[in-house]
Amino acid sequence: MNEILANPVTIIVGETGSGKTTQIPQFLLDTPLPIHGMIGITQPRRVAATTLATRVSKEVGTNLGDLVGYNVRFDEISSRKTKIKYLTDGMLLREILGDSLLMKYSVLILDEAHERTLRTDILFGLVKGMLQKRQNMEKKLKVVIMSATLDAEKFSNFFEE
Repeated sequence: MNEILANPVTIIVGETGSGKTTQIPQFLLDTPLPIHGMIGITQPRRVAATTLATRVSKEVGTNLGDLVGYNVRFDEISSRKTKIKYLTDGMLLREILGDSLLMKYSVLILDEAHERTLRTDILFGLVKGMLQKRQNMEKKLKVVIMSATLDAEKFSNFFEE
């Protein structure tokens, strides 16, 4: 958590099943970051987004749609109280159309980064530009890139350019 708080971009590589996707968002709840906005976690597939949101809502002891929610094509369960939101890459891109700086988010976790598609590559480019613009604002954005298998150095070089 200290690394995420200290840096605009953090890259986390960990074994499959180590809890990256379910535990890191919960740990972030105990930091000052959710005060300024939601924690968004992208997933490449709809089933993963809904299943993970259901699991994490049970782990934190809340009803789905309260503290933890999700947004996938044709289905959204969230509220004003939502602080952790799982969503597909496509839905995050759709949100960018309405808010180019995603001001309702304080943390974006781009999960399964090794599963690169045209959508995820566009998302990485947009998020990089967003990071630069939001670093000069009061509501800064933190980005966490997560994967079980990815070349961390390539992603680090991309975001440091």
